[in-house]
Amino acid sequence: MRNKSFIASILVVAIALGLSVAGCSRKATVTDPLGNITLVPPYPSAYPGAPTDKISVQYAVIEVARQAGIGYEWDASAKNTDPVRRQWITPVISNQPLSKALEMILKPVNLTFTITDGKIIIGQRM
Repeated sequence: MRNKSFIASILVVAIALGLSVAGCSRKATVTDPLGNITLVPPYPSAYPGAPTDKISVQYAVIEVARQAGIGYEWDASAKNTDPVRRQWITPVISNQPLSKALEMILKPVNLTFTITDGKIIIGQRM
């Protein structure tokens, strides 16, 4: 019985590895929440002493991601968008779907987004 469990475990790992090698990746699709993203002043304090009358692009995206229940890919976003991601903005977003809220934050600073593995990654608009 123990050998069968061991063989089954190896088989599962082999299948997963085979799918990975074959190029099958996990791309999460997030259902666009209908009208539930709000980001208005005073903005949430992103760190101790942060202003609440303005918010950086990256922290605005992080807050929107939090409201939508998904993550934010810090390293890839920083690599793709520094120093624009640190620019101060003053968005007024009330009861908008996720994609619209992100567009309202990112389009004015010529950025865009993708959602991969349940995380938002921001990048330069082409």
